[in-house]
Amino acid sequence: MTLPAPSSSTPPRGHAFLELGERLRRRGQLDAAATVTAAGLVHYPDLAAAHDLLGRIRADQHDDVAATSAWNVALECDHGHVGARKGLAFLAFRIGDIAAAERHLESAVLAAPHDPEITSALDRVRGSIAASSTGPVLLDDPSGGIMVFDRDGMRLIGGVGPDASDAVADAVAAECAAVVREAARTTRLLHLGTWHQVIVEGPDARSALFPVSDDAALLLVRGATTPVGRVVAAGHRATATAREWLARMT
Repeated sequence: MTLPAPSSSTPPRGHAFLELGERLRRRGQLDAAATVTAAGLVHYPDLAAAHDLLGRIRADQHDDVAATSAWNVALECDHGHVGARKGLAFLAFRIGDIAAAERHLESAVLAAPHDPEITSALDRVRGSIAASSTGPVLLDDPSGGIMVFDRDGMRLIGGVGPDASDAVADAVAAECAAVVREAARTTRLLHLGTWHQVIVEGPDARSALFPVSDDAALLLVRGATTPVGRVVAAGHRATATAREWLARMT
């Protein structure tokens, strides 16, 4: 499941740079679109529609940090700006923060209750939350695609799928421990705080790593077509179960 990318709205009369910037964006001339939009913002710094357009351009450039900043400024200019809410929901869902996506879409629905695109997106997000919250989490089933391992790379419980042997799972645990150590080192060096998740998308599977404790982490493996938001939601549930399991083991 994916959320539709944020779409544009009709530019205010008299602000021709918005129309030009949007036209350039649709043509894929993203640098030119950003230049035009930034120039317009020099003259209209409080125009929410311009910040919204810049957010969409940055999202197209896969600069999520700049897109988030632009959409947040748009909301400072106009708290009820629907485009900014949709954009922030789109980014949140793309990184797997479906709770934040739901919050932004709920705000967008309040501002535009009759917009079918927004209500449909909200329904899909809520459906993803519901789908990921059903059924028990089984840590002791090696075929379930959930594995807990310690910081030294020793598999503690679980496995990586029905077709993987214990030897393969043990090897994966060792590799994942190295990834976890690197994630912790990078966030520490960049002063980003504690790492929360690492997501790897491959042609055959989507995998996600989550911290369970200071000494352990969890790997969750799902099919390549599984939405990222659902992978993250399932990983959060599995992590909570893993923490309870570790507490019982100590």
